[in-house]
Order: sequence, then C-alpha cells, then structure tokens
Amino acid sequence: MTPKLYGAVILGLPLVIVAWALLWRRQRPIFWFALALIAVALGYLMATGATDDIARRLIPDFVGPTPIRAN
Repeated sequence: MTPKLYGAVILGLPLVIVAWALLWRRQRPIFWFALALIAVALGYLMATGATDDIARRLIPDFVGPTPIRAN
C-alpha cells in the first residue's frame, strides 16, 4: 500500500467507527451524511498530501522515507 492509503486508513477508520457507534441505531440518515463528510475530508487530505505525511510520521517502517524530488 502507498503512504497515501495508509494515512487515509489511519484517519478514516477511527472516524467511521465513532460515527457508526454514535449514529447507526438512532439516526441512520445522519450516519450516511457523516460518512459522506468523512469521504470528502479524506479526499481533500489525500489531494493535498497530508495523509502521506501522517503515515510517514506514525508508521515510518511501513512506508519508507520521503522521496527526493529533482527540480
């Protein structure tokens, strides 16, 4: 897996679990809306590269060092 996906899982999984625990039985439409908001937020963070940074900070052994870019 890429650092981008690792970061998305690190951020998204706890958010989905909390939304499910709080909203699934009582307010199912709001649960689905919360999932949509989580998906949009993760998409934004993946597009800006924040999930890469989070994965490299939390699990450096799995994702490796930051690649060097030639300009």
